[in-house]
Amino acid sequence: MKHNYRIDYSANAIVVTKSFLEQAGIYGTEEYITLQCIREDFPNMKIVTRSVRTGSRKSETKGLTYKYMRKFISTMDSENLLTFEKVILYYENYEDDNAAVYHRVKEWFLENYPYHRDMIVDTAPKRIIKPVPHEENAAAA
Repeated sequence: MKHNYRIDYSANAIVVTKSFLEQAGIYGTEEYITLQCIREDFPNMKIVTRSVRTGSRKSETKGLTYKYMRKFISTMDSENLLTFEKVILYYENYEDDNAAVYHRVKEWFLENYPYHRDMIVDTAPKRIIKPVPHEENAAAA
């Protein structure tokens, strides 16, 4: 059974989901009866809607696939590409679940390349700024 409410004693509040609160607003529903019982037990508590986190926090490891890791290592640290493949084989021998293998390989990658995204930006070709011809003449004078 999914719990759509909880009692938060530290905040002195009954925390409910939005859908639970909507259903509790309909007389006679199970949610209505449940909320009435809770209000009898805790008459001084306020009712608040549970806040839901949105996708505002991007995952630091989003897009971290085997393909990305291979491409990164082959470009930035080609000597370690063979080591990377050995790490995959090593964990495939000890883990039965593909997700567990990926998790271990990802840990290895992040341990060895914690700033992989910054490394890509830092090694990108930079724009060369050429001096304007009239500035060269002024500097020579």
